[in-house]
Amino acid sequence: MAVPTDLGGWEADPLLQLRAVERLAEVDASVGWYAMVGSDGGFYCSFLDPSVAKRLYGADPNVVTAGFVEPAGVARPVEGGYLVSGRWPFGSASYHSTWIASGCRVRSDNGDDPAEGRWIVAMLPRVACELHDTWHTIGLRASGSFDYTTQDHYVTSETTFSFLAGARRDEPLYRFPLMYRANVPGAALGAARGALREFMEWIADRRDPLSGAARKESTHVQLALGKAEAAVAAARSYAEAVIGELWDGLLRGEQPDLDLRARFRLMIVHTGVTCRSAVQALFDACGGSVIFDRHPLQRRLRDLTTIAQHALLQEPNYALSGRVLMGLPPRDEVF
Repeated sequence: MAVPTDLGGWEADPLLQLRAVERLAEVDASVGWYAMVGSDGGFYCSFLDPSVAKRLYGADPNVVTAGFVEPAGVARPVEGGYLVSGRWPFGSASYHSTWIASGCRVRSDNGDDPAEGRWIVAMLPRVACELHDTWHTIGLRASGSFDYTTQDHYVTSETTFSFLAGARRDEPLYRFPLMYRANVPGAALGAARGALREFMEWIADRRDPLSGAARKESTHVQLALGKAEAAVAAARSYAEAVIGELWDGLLRGEQPDLDLRARFRLMIVHTGVTCRSAVQALFDACGGSVIFDRHPLQRRLRDLTTIAQHALLQEPNYALSGRVLMGLPPRDEVF
């Protein structure tokens, strides 16, 4: 989705990417999550020299890119590049990946390298990494978000990049360094939309075991469904509005100001929290039968619980955005 057209990709606009992830997650949240993460390579290659990006993605724009871009690893400067070592969590899609984008801090032996402490992302080949069987979770069990490690793997400087340095391409899709986050809400929206559909299918022919009345006639059930439908639809509209505003500005050649960046981050967390809460309400309205593994909403709620624990979707992000909206400087290196 995100690979540049001159490398054989779609260079799809962020709203289309959001909808694609949403549709896949409606079928299965792990599939949507896998696609969301796996497509990030198109954004990452925009930070690389065009010749390097062509070498990594030109032969097959469908290659999966996994990784954990926060600086959990160490990159030791050597001639021509770095020796990369570390253990990274949440390597979603790593099992089927070709490249694993891995965040590092530059650490030299004597501490006097000009880039000392700099946050970089190294494009590691999947074959250079060992995956660890750590992904035993409440939800998103098929996302393959394993821990992974490498030790002293040599990468050239040209196969590393920094979000702080900005992209090397000027197409609108790559002008904002954090645009790769725009399709993240699609996983929560799709999982919630699937839960709404499955709730209505499940409730359609159910009857109360005591009174024999149709469950769909229950005011409690109708209230839960109405509120959940409104909440998910509102979250979707919010996501499309903020992403659309961001995209329109980029098309005009404008970089988003701090206010819009704060609202972009706020939208991401709010979508995840709202979708989880909506499905929790549907879960509660199902009564005692929902406790059995065969109930479809069990998996939906487990998946959304896991999605909402992602670093970008946890509730502290409300405060991070609120801080910036108050006119205070952001705490993150890249906001």
